[in-house]
Amino acid sequence: MRKIISLLILMLILILSLSNITLATQNLEIKISNSEIIKDNNFKIYVNIGDIQVASYKLNINYDNTKVEYINGPENTNNVENKIISVWFDETGGSNTKTNQEIAVFEFKAKEVGNIDFNIESEFFDKNGNEIEINNTHISAKVVEENNEVLKSVEIQGEDNNSLLKIMRLDKEGIIPEFSPEIKDYYFIADTSINNLEVTAIPEATNAQVKITGNNNLKDGINKIEIEVTSRDGTNKSVYNINVTKTNDREAANANLEMLAIEYVTLEPLFNTNILNYKASVSNDFTDLNVLAVPENVNGKVEIQGNKDLKVGDNTVTVNITAPNNITIKKYEIIVHKRTEEEDKNFEEEQKINVEKLNEIIEEKDSQFLSNEEKIENNKKVLLIIISLVIAIGILIFIIQKLKNNVKKYSSFKQNDN
Repeated sequence: MRKIISLLILMLILILSLSNITLATQNLEIKISNSEIIKDNNFKIYVNIGDIQVASYKLNINYDNTKVEYINGPENTNNVENKIISVWFDETGGSNTKTNQEIAVFEFKAKEVGNIDFNIESEFFDKNGNEIEINNTHISAKVVEENNEVLKSVEIQGEDNNSLLKIMRLDKEGIIPEFSPEIKDYYFIADTSINNLEVTAIPEATNAQVKITGNNNLKDGINKIEIEVTSRDGTNKSVYNINVTKTNDREAANANLEMLAIEYVTLEPLFNTNILNYKASVSNDFTDLNVLAVPENVNGKVEIQGNKDLKVGDNTVTVNITAPNNITIKKYEIIVHKRTEEEDKNFEEEQKINVEKLNEIIEEKDSQFLSNEEKIENNKKVLLIIISLVIAIGILIFIIQKLKNNVKKYSSFKQNDN
């Protein structure tokens, strides 16, 4: 009887556990500066987080210290044999959480030829101290000997007229927006204790020339760091600007938008304070756009340009925000494509097709849902039948055992009577 009861409890626990399965979110990503590294060269690993609000974290990076040597990393990072431990927390208590950005960079040196693996175990917490469930992740690379074939393959990757950067970052956190080769304007607020900023700028083309100016001897107020990239053949030039405000009053230098929207128009991607470049598409009927731009600081000033008299094709709508200090200016840009009449017809046809596909998917999901409900109901019925049978068998065993005991008592009584 005890075995039967234990079996029933086990079955109930199994059912309850199956109904509470959760999947860890996948918002942690690591990248490596080069998947094929030449021996004795340095390389970097970049840790990024997705759409989560992080107030503190701990990173454990396991690696083979016989093949690579740890060089440096962020503050509050320790290296013990083959493990790096890096921790960070928001000193403001939650007002400067991290989201959708690069959170750490670690530099290594390749020591031995062969495959290398990096495994990251992490703990992330929100501003309320609740742990954010994140999958552990890993990345691999290959260390090779320097030879002509390797050098040749690297050179082929870069075009003669390519003047774009592949990697650009500061030695301090907080640059906005996240780097992209096509984005040329960036913003950073530096404390008055910071006099110099180390800039890492790596071009896409191997032999492109990079010139960095304005990152040393920062003065109070506005500074501009200029990164000039000249293609290998000298025909193209790209200039990346980092607008640096040096101040201890971050709120007075706040030129962020709290909201950006266009009436009847969808922005791509969806608005985020730290995303400065957007795209949108409007029909041929549009002539003007009603742009809503609300600054985070109520004393900030907003100026909107390019939203009137739209022409067919691409139009640039610029939203300039001047911070309360009247010196820090940030620019949000929206490329609005005004469709031709022919494009409008094609767009309407695509929308009809998409609606039909969506309805098909909904119908399919509904049928699957109903099918699953039927399966669940059938499983419940089967489970109830099994439980009923088990209980009935248990009761039957109990009755049989009781009858046996009564027979024994009766036999014993008869013997004593005789």
